[in-house]
Amino acid sequence: MTALDRGEALSLPETTAELAGRLRDGIAAGFLMYASVEATMFAASFETCMLPLGPTPADPAFVRLERGAAGGGPRVPTIASRLIPDLRIAGTATERPGDVIVGDFTLTGTLPDGWALHLHTEFRCEVEEGLVTRYVVKNDPDEFQRFVTALGNPYAGRGVETAEVREETVR
Repeated sequence: MTALDRGEALSLPETTAELAGRLRDGIAAGFLMYASVEATMFAASFETCMLPLGPTPADPAFVRLERGAAGGGPRVPTIASRLIPDLRIAGTATERPGDVIVGDFTLTGTLPDGWALHLHTEFRCEVEEGLVTRYVVKNDPDEFQRFVTALGNPYAGRGVETAEVREETVR
């Protein structure tokens, strides 16, 4: 690939390969850098679903989320870093044909209750004009529940019920 002139470089949307590269670099640099990349990769309106690890159902239930303005409180990555000081991330992201990114990462660290977190996540992103418009996330639901419970249910009310603390977990 040859270098673009300044006008092209400033006006063209990020390619799927460039976005996959930013995700890879963010994961390699650590959890907070990954979270910074993730915060910039979604379209203003996108579809998402969270599923357990394993085969994807033929017609998973997606919810549409609207990205809102950043709130005044700490973001989930900040909360996680405060409560899990040894939080680490390892994984990768790869571009696939058809403006798709697939990847996986594993979060490890010690939860405040002493539990050794090992949360493996797989994801698939569909990209249009440099931004993610559809996002499928798969992980172990029980381990994810331990994680979000330790963080104080930070996704509550944000539109993805499977990302919230389950009632039976609170008991």
